[in-house]
This record gives sequence, structure tokens and C-alpha cells, in this order.
Amino acid sequence: RRQRQMCIRDRLLQGFAAYSAAGERQSVTVKVGKLPTAFGQFQSRYNDRDNALIDAPMAYGSYLLLRPDQIPCSIFDLEHQQRVHPNVSAYHCNNDESYTYGVLPVTPYGVFGAEVDLTWRRFDARLHLANGSPSNQQKLTSSSQAAQWAAGAGMTILPGLRVGASGFRGPWLQSSTQSQLDPGLHWRQFTASGLGLDAQWARSRLSLTGEWQRLRYRYPNFPSGPSVQYGYVEAKWTLHPRWFAATRVGYQRHSSVGDRAVDGLSHFLPTRAAYEFAVGYRPRTSHLLKAGYLWMPSTRRYGPRDDVLGFQWVVDLPTPSWTR
Repeated sequence: RRQRQMCIRDRLLQGFAAYSAAGERQSVTVKVGKLPTAFGQFQSRYNDRDNALIDAPMAYGSYLLLRPDQIPCSIFDLEHQQRVHPNVSAYHCNNDESYTYGVLPVTPYGVFGAEVDLTWRRFDARLHLANGSPSNQQKLTSSSQAAQWAAGAGMTILPGLRVGASGFRGPWLQSSTQSQLDPGLHWRQFTASGLGLDAQWARSRLSLTGEWQRLRYRYPNFPSGPSVQYGYVEAKWTLHPRWFAATRVGYQRHSSVGDRAVDGLSHFLPTRAAYEFAVGYRPRTSHLLKAGYLWMPSTRRYGPRDDVLGFQWVVDLPTPSWTR
């Protein structure tokens, strides 16, 4: 006789304390807690109430088949992963094998740390010091915590047009990988880094948003470590005060990699594209209904094609806050 067990997990997505001081043309805000990373732009609208579509851009919502808790011995691990099980991440070094979905390249939620936000006239900037990578968030009790930074800045060039850039860098491996490293190496020596560009434009009923990002991950034994590029363009049309339509086109492109024995493997994972469309309706101020369709073309070799028809109902609840 089998007994069913139900497991309930809870996780703090965001929570912080902030202090702000503002003048006529400038402001300073200091935050401490679990904060969105300063890398990228989508975090400012990751909430389903603010996201015009149902899904997120691939850098924020699609797993990358790399692992911070295991180290690949050679290119063979990446080749095997691509050919045998292209939808999960598993290395086969030293007969130590397990399966996971990989890492979320840029978390849209929170990373523990402190941040300073500045605005001056048309310029804005932010600096975030955190205990973990945007690609591998850590608890305050984790032995894999490692200090690192993320920063971003932007400028409103014209009314309705803003351009910005952001970056991050810091250790990304788990401390458990220390036993897999050669003598003299430390897991904190291997970093993840990212560079991003973003732009937003709005006029009348039309708004456009776009991002380009390149992320690089270092592993031992790999002089040329894996890196991946992401990009997307998103458009939203306000059809009526209660109705809107939105679409997003994005791509994910992987680099070639090389270990100590092989110069390089062309694209350790195949290039992917995503096309999404959604329509939204607000029956009330605090309610939002969305219907959308997502298409991610693929080939049989690299797993099934994703065709998703989705519906979403978003209800705003009071947000607990205290201001003094």
C-alpha cells in the first residue's frame, strides 16, 4: 500500500527595507534585503500585473543547461547532454551523474544584498552588492555565498526614449565542487559575468522594449568556457483603456567551447527562438485577464517543439508596507 505525501514549500521572492532622500532634480535610495538584481531591465516589470505577456524573455524564464554543482570533465559532457537528453542538464565526470533543469540565467526575483539607486536629471544608476550570482542565488545560511556586484545605468535621451547598460561579475559555482577541483584551485576562482544593453520607447498607444545580453560561465579545464547570448524585442499596443495587445520575439544563441584537448565545439547547444502574442483585458482596476500563445520551433533531435496556449487571471492584493 502506498501512502501519498504532500510537500509544501515556501520561498521569499523579495523583501527589503529602503531609505530615500530626494530633491528637485536628484534622488538617492538605499535598500537592504532580498532585492532584484541590478543586471537587466525585465525585473522592473516581472510582476504578472506589469508584464504584458504571460511568459518571460528566455534569459529570465528558460533554463540554461549548465550546472554550478558539478564540473564537466571535457567537451564530451556537453556533447552527450545535447544528443542524449537535450532538455535536462547532466554531466558524466567521475561517474557522478544526476539530472537537473540547469540554471535560470538571470533570476527575475531576488538576491540577498544591498543596493544604492541614484537619479540625477535624465540619468539613473544602480549598484547592487550581493551574496550570490543572478544565475545561482544563495540563502543567508549557504556555504556557497560569495560577494559579487551587479550594476546598471541609463539615460533618457528624449521624452519617451531611454537607453541603458548593465553588467555583473562574481563566483557562481557551489562550494560542493571543491572536491572536484585540482589542488591549488578554489571554487570561488570561477566566475559568471554578464553584459547587457536595453532600450525603451513609448509614444501615444505604442510602447517598445528591447534587450541584448551576453553571459559567460567559467569552468576548470575549459580555457574557452560556455557563453550564451539573449535578445528580444517586445511591443505593446493599448487598444482601449481596458484592452491591449502585445507581442515578443526573442532568441538564445550559444557559443563554441574548448577544453584542454579540443579547440572548440561549434555551439554547445542549438540556437533557439521564441515567438509570443497575448491579448489583455481589465474588467476591474485590480483584475487583469490575459490570453496568449507561445511558439518555440525546434527539431526532433533537440526535443519537442513548444506550442503553448495559455490563459492568466491576475488579481492585485494589498502589498504590506510601512513608511515613516
